[in-house]
Amino acid sequence: MPKRLIRRYLPTPERIIHHPALRFMGKRLADPSLWHLHRRSAAGAMFWGLWTAMMPMPFQMLLAATLAIFFRVNLPLTIVLTWVSNPLTAIPLIWVAYWLGSLFLGVPMLSGGELRQVLDDLTIVIGGWFGGAHTTPTDLGRYVEPFLLGAMTLGFLCGIVGYVLMRVYWRWHVVKAWRRRLERRQAQAAG
Repeated sequence: MPKRLIRRYLPTPERIIHHPALRFMGKRLADPSLWHLHRRSAAGAMFWGLWTAMMPMPFQMLLAATLAIFFRVNLPLTIVLTWVSNPLTAIPLIWVAYWLGSLFLGVPMLSGGELRQVLDDLTIVIGGWFGGAHTTPTDLGRYVEPFLLGAMTLGFLCGIVGYVLMRVYWRWHVVKAWRRRLERRQAQAAG
């Protein structure tokens, strides 16, 4: 069952509910719909987790947790799916997001050198946030609109694909289990 596969890698609800940093949310986190794993909650978690993963922001897991609680989908799965965007996947995701945004807005796509410069400028800005310096490259503003539109679109597309694939996979797995049970019953009745 997909439940066993997914539950094997997720923390238990008790472990999360009783975590010292999360005690203030006790009643909200005790909602069984956040921990119950069924087709609707897993598919919803796929959508919101993948959508959040594509958002260009720090602390994506906080947004994912908020959305999971609000929409009452599986909380651990939603949070885990935000890890799709990580240091290894960041550059391809940024490129695809900018490509999508430039496609929709009719802005020319960046060349390799320009993309490298934008990534270097982003590194300076992000480093400034954490280091306390507030440096903003002047040219960075013109890339923000296509990038943000592309990131939102990419998140929506990934979320929809994840949602549909989870629903299809879950249905396929349930039908397969029904057929296996039926075959066993028929074999027992014949034997």
